[in-house]
Amino acid sequence: MNRSGLLTLLTLSLSACPSGPDADGGTGGGLGGGAGGGTGLSPFVISELDGTARDTLDFAATFDATAERVGVAYFTPAGTFSHVGLDGGNGVPDYHLKYVEWNQGTVSTPEVVATVQNLVGVSVAFDPANGEPLVGFLGGPTDLDVSIFWFQHNAVLARRTGGTWTETVVAESSSDVDCGNPVSNAGDVVGVFPAMTFTADGTFFFAYRDIHNGQFPKQDWEASDVELREGPGAPPTGARTCVAQGGDGKPGWGGHLQMILGAGGQPAISHDQMPNAAGTSGRNVAFQERNTDGTWTAPFALYTVSNTQSGPSLAWDDQEGYGIAVIDRTANQLQYLRRPAGSTTWNSPDPVYGAGSGGWYPSVAMDPTHHEPVIAFYKCSARTGVTDTGCEAREDSLVLRQRIANEWRESLVDEAGGYTPKLSFFASGKKVLVYRQPAALDAQGNHVSNVGTVKIAVER
Repeated sequence: MNRSGLLTLLTLSLSACPSGPDADGGTGGGLGGGAGGGTGLSPFVISELDGTARDTLDFAATFDATAERVGVAYFTPAGTFSHVGLDGGNGVPDYHLKYVEWNQGTVSTPEVVATVQNLVGVSVAFDPANGEPLVGFLGGPTDLDVSIFWFQHNAVLARRTGGTWTETVVAESSSDVDCGNPVSNAGDVVGVFPAMTFTADGTFFFAYRDIHNGQFPKQDWEASDVELREGPGAPPTGARTCVAQGGDGKPGWGGHLQMILGAGGQPAISHDQMPNAAGTSGRNVAFQERNTDGTWTAPFALYTVSNTQSGPSLAWDDQEGYGIAVIDRTANQLQYLRRPAGSTTWNSPDPVYGAGSGGWYPSVAMDPTHHEPVIAFYKCSARTGVTDTGCEAREDSLVLRQRIANEWRESLVDEAGGYTPKLSFFASGKKVLVYRQPAALDAQGNHVSNVGTVKIAVER
């Protein structure tokens, strides 16, 4: 199962990505570009948020641009096991869902939010009412009557109050939101790939993928729905909406779900189609937006991709419009899709990167000064055909490409690389990224020892 997941904050895309001047690391527009690694002249200050975190597992980040504050929710192995005997061995490995914060250069002590066994997305946001972090995930009480695989199966929101984390169930079954057919309304595994955001008036939106019983292709994965709760409060206490119904057509909606505030201050979502599992690589790029009357546009695949890897990344700018970065992992082609502000038509894909094995795990954000898109991504190797676990530490890197005068110009962030970066801008215009140490191979062919370390890079 591919561990991946994403989310948003007030007016920022959580999967935002950085931009920057054309610093060392190679330059080039369109396909191609410099080799990974650079020369160590990164224009970013790089720090560890949790040097003890391990494995390239799900994580999410939220950004307060004005206060220069960043909150990160992430999974890491707990080193313990539960439900001994159910898997025929020592038990099912436990994972800690943890939270850590970077505040104007000061890093907090990581906190354990919850302990779970399955990891299929996580989201985080700051509550505008009090500034406290909120974390969305697949959680709730263990219920072996539902499934001896899923254990926890609820859409859950954890809130920190006075230093203590408290969980509240947002949804516990498919029938909590009526999607209009018996297949969509049956089952108990909800809360996969949660995503959330607040509008300017404080209305809270919490979306998730409903995979029904989480077992079979047709009735569960292919029939998955995207459902949403909205309203005041956290969790929201208002309307329940079936945003994308999959019970009839079996499209497998809701993979790698991401939500931001877009045109008119209304929420918009991107996701991919995932008809084969709860959480794995998806295909195609889907987009939807909320209308002013509270309805949502119908889901549609605006771009065909055979393997989206970590899914599409969505951003909005009132001059640039909507932008989506997506990798075709099969062909190692990173593309940028744009729908100009005021338009309902998406432009033809703009090729951003396509050399060797790279362009992976893209994250897009909009430069608030120049109103240009910036995309952060992982360069594994200048060689083609390298697998995700075969990248070499001597040549991989985390880089940015920013569109300047219709050319994509590259700058280096971290010579050590970066797994699934989340990127945004501070109000000062500085770029900021959160990412995890990738599983690159050292000179002896072993994975580097700090795989999974949670890191932050802030522009100097």
